[in-house]
Amino acid sequence: MTENVPMPKFLFYTGTAFCLFLALSSAAVALRDAQHGTAGFVAVGGVISARAAWAVIVALIAGLSAAAIFLRMAALVAARNLFAAFVSVLAVSSSVASLVWLVMLQSRMLVLVRDGAPSIVMRPLDEMHLAGCLMLAFFLSLSLLALRPYFRIQASRFLSALVLFPLPLVVLIIAQELFVAASRAPLPANTPALVVFYAVLSILFFAISVHCVRHRYLFLEMTNLRELLDAPPRRPIGGVAFDS
Repeated sequence: MTENVPMPKFLFYTGTAFCLFLALSSAAVALRDAQHGTAGFVAVGGVISARAAWAVIVALIAGLSAAAIFLRMAALVAARNLFAAFVSVLAVSSSVASLVWLVMLQSRMLVLVRDGAPSIVMRPLDEMHLAGCLMLAFFLSLSLLALRPYFRIQASRFLSALVLFPLPLVVLIIAQELFVAASRAPLPANTPALVVFYAVLSILFFAISVHCVRHRYLFLEMTNLRELLDAPPRRPIGGVAFDS
């Protein structure tokens, strides 16, 4: 089997749109946290309304759509770097599992808060939510790092270098939680590392959405993996140069 089956058009355009949505959301969160000095929790913070429930649903759809784009990138990079593709699939799958668990936890927290549950009941859920946020950030950063061979081949050097930053930032945030001061659940403390993490994610997802639009033929057309494997370094294939 040498043909790489393309993505469905609806899934591709939905994933691209939600990558842009995630970029704008990350930028908005980074600006808000930098201005107010506190992190917001859209699912529980403030007045409980239908907007909070819709925010949870949109977050799940956005995450699944972006994961589909990442899996397609992993399929494309498999022709040159099978190990990176395997790690990408594993990391993306773990990210989706973390996201689904986090969303289910948020939905449960919404129900309890709406019913007026006491803080003693919410405290364990808050701690689990904090751990889930860190776990999701770790696997998302690992997914971007594993896809670096794809960005190095298909995108720019700037983008391939930028994917190196999220994982060290997540490690720094976790180190602060362990050795400096524990955050007040359900979100990590608003530190400079967290703001920079949001800003880097915003730039990355915006660049990924632009890349998907510019190179949509890679996602929507049949790709011959045998040509990619047999091609010498820097040989243009379909208008794109692959290097080792």
